[in-house]
Amino acid sequence: DESKTQKQRWCGVSTMSDEIPNDNNEEDNQIPSFSGMTDFSNGVAINVDVEEVVDEPTRRIGSSGFTPSFEPVSFADPQAFNMGPSVDTAPVKAMTQTAPSLSSGGWHLQTAPVLPEFHPLERSAVFVPFITPSEVAKRVSNILKERSIEAHFDNNKAKAKCRSAQNVDFRVFLYRGQKEFSHGIIVEVQRRYGASVHFYSDQQAILNAAEGKPVAPPDGNTAEIPFVTDSEDDYESSPSRATLDFVKRMLNFQGYDSNLLALQTLSSLTDPAKMGVKTSKAVSHQLIQPNDEVGTKVFSLIVDKSADEDFHLRPLAMTVLANALQYGDSESIHPVMREAVRPVLLRELKAAASNPQMAYLAARCIEPLIPDDHNAADLYSVLDTAQQIGEARHNGLRDQCEKCIRLVETR
Repeated sequence: DESKTQKQRWCGVSTMSDEIPNDNNEEDNQIPSFSGMTDFSNGVAINVDVEEVVDEPTRRIGSSGFTPSFEPVSFADPQAFNMGPSVDTAPVKAMTQTAPSLSSGGWHLQTAPVLPEFHPLERSAVFVPFITPSEVAKRVSNILKERSIEAHFDNNKAKAKCRSAQNVDFRVFLYRGQKEFSHGIIVEVQRRYGASVHFYSDQQAILNAAEGKPVAPPDGNTAEIPFVTDSEDDYESSPSRATLDFVKRMLNFQGYDSNLLALQTLSSLTDPAKMGVKTSKAVSHQLIQPNDEVGTKVFSLIVDKSADEDFHLRPLAMTVLANALQYGDSESIHPVMREAVRPVLLRELKAAASNPQMAYLAARCIEPLIPDDHNAADLYSVLDTAQQIGEARHNGLRDQCEKCIRLVETR
C-alpha cells in the first residue's frame, strides 16, 4: 500500500514502482530483502530494538516467534547530508553528548542518526521535511510536558523514554532520512508496555506536534468508557465489599499479573470519573481503615521501595492511595499510617527530577493530609522545588504542587 511504500522510500529501499535499469545485470536488479523483520498478513512489521532489550527491563509488544537479524547495518556517508554529522547508535560511553541537568526542561538534541537501511518503521511514524533535529526535539518535548508525560531523553541515541499518566511505556525515536529524504527528520513512536485508549490520542498529539500541526489540549477526563451514573444503574446494593473481597484474593496470589489486575481494578473503583461518586467514596473510605487487609497491602507496596516500579505495581498503588485520600475521608486515616507514609511521599517529591510522575502522585497524596500536618514548613520547601521541576518538565506536577502550596500558605 501507499503508506508502506512511502516508509520503504524513507529507508532508501527501492520499491516496485521505482525505475530498474534494463541491462540484464542480475545482481543490480536484485530486490533487497528485509531479513530483520517479520511480515504479517496484515502488513504490520514488528521492530525489535536489541539495545533496548539489553539496557532496560521492558516487555516489548511483539510476536513470540520473531527472530531478529544480527547482520551489521551499513550507514550512508555523512558528507552526503547537510543536517550535521552522523551519530552512531551503538552505546559508546566515551562519545555520549553532555546532557543537561535533570531539572532542566526540553530535549536538547543537536544531531540524529541516519535511518538504518533495513530498519522497518512502525506505522506510527511521520516524515518532517526541511527541519533540524533540534527543532523537532523541541516540539516533541513541549507536547510531552503539556500532556504530563514523563520523559527521559537520550541524546546519544536520539531517543525519549516516556511514561504516560495511564502507565503506558513508549519510546520516541528521531532519525535522518536517506537519499532523497535526507532533507528531513523521521519521528517514530513505539509502544512498549501497558494499554490505554488514551494512548492513541497521546501518540497522535506527538506526531502532529512534530509536524508542526495544531494539537488540541489534553482531555482531563480519566474515564476510558462511557460513564453510567448511579441513577441509571439498576443494581441497588453497593458492590464495594464484594469487589474488595475479590481484589483481596487476587493480591494474595504470588503472581505479578494477578497483583497488577487487582491494583488496576482498585484504581478504577476509587476514581469517581469511572465508577461514580457513591461507589468511589465507599471503596476509598474502606481502604483507609486501619484494619482493612486490602488497604494494608496497598500501603505496604508504597512504603516498600523495593516494590517493582518498572512494571507499574508501585505507581498503581500510589494512584489508589491518592484516590482514596482525595475522595474518601482523609481524617479517618490512622495516625501511625499517616506518619509512616509521610517520609515516603516527601522522598518521592525530592526525587521529582528523576521521576516526575511518581512525584505528581505523591503530591496528590499529600494534598488531603496538609490541614493536619505537624510541620507544614517542611512540606513547603519540598513542594516548591518539585513545582519548579514540574514547570520545566511536567504540567501535572506543576499544577498539583501549586495547589498544595496554596493549602500550606492558607493554614
